[in-house]
Amino acid sequence: MLSKEENNMVELGMTSVAENFDEGVRQALDFLSEVGTAYLNERKEPEAERTVVSIKAIGKAATMQGMENVAVNAIRALERILQRSVEQKSESTTVSILLSFGTIGKAAAEQQMEMVAKLAASVLGESGNTAALRNVEREIIAVAIGLGEIGKSVARLRFPDVSENAATCISCLGDTGKLAAQQKLEDAAVGIELMLEEMAFAAMMENMQSAAGSIASSLEEIGKSAEEEEMENAVFQATSSLQTIMTDANNRYLNDASIAAKVALESFNELDIINDEEKIRKIGEIRETMKELWMDAADLKTGRKGTAADKISP
Repeated sequence: MLSKEENNMVELGMTSVAENFDEGVRQALDFLSEVGTAYLNERKEPEAERTVVSIKAIGKAATMQGMENVAVNAIRALERILQRSVEQKSESTTVSILLSFGTIGKAAAEQQMEMVAKLAASVLGESGNTAALRNVEREIIAVAIGLGEIGKSVARLRFPDVSENAATCISCLGDTGKLAAQQKLEDAAVGIELMLEEMAFAAMMENMQSAAGSIASSLEEIGKSAEEEEMENAVFQATSSLQTIMTDANNRYLNDASIAAKVALESFNELDIINDEEKIRKIGEIRETMKELWMDAADLKTGRKGTAADKISP
């Protein structure tokens, strides 16, 4: 439960959004970010997560209202709390913040706010690489979800910077996925491969062959890194995603995308691509966990421990 002062600031933020009053929103965001950081300093993680949820709600509302500067301020406010949560190794709060970037970025893409969507994606990409180097698999999964949701929304819209924003999401996912594979974080690598496949499908729906081709290259890089580390599930998912992209591209007469997926697929050793029920079951579990985590992030009553993130193996 938020304190009276926090409730007042949340109300100020939301009212200021409704009135297009930037200064009022900025004041609320600054206060909430300071309070969230203070809670983390006191090791009060549930309270910190509630401030994250409040900032996310204000940021999303501002985005839907077309208040670009305020949306950027919300992302920056979350970044300040993120820095402290990473330092404190407060994983649950960090995951909540990463998913919040995805929520705001997705809303920004839907509102054709290119700069905000790109900023959210860039922050997530940076966080994903950091999480991979720290071997924190749950955070990488959250990054993958956020980037995937932004990327899919970008692909569905046709605004001027669509190719640049799509490229940012693909590049960030590819870099983090490859690093996760090199760190032997197999669940995280598989999660990123699943999101890349979903992005490819969204891109091909809009005839974005270049984006689909870039995704095929990213899948190949992640899969080859997984192959070197003998991570069978990640290799299997990379090749499965490439096969799906190739087939779907053929059905849509997207020759360039189909060829890109085929070339990537041919780089794998067939002996390493073994399909069995155990792999399918494990990958299905990762997919379901990601869905649950994203749905949980949409629940504005979040702020408790024991979320779907805890179902991902450490």
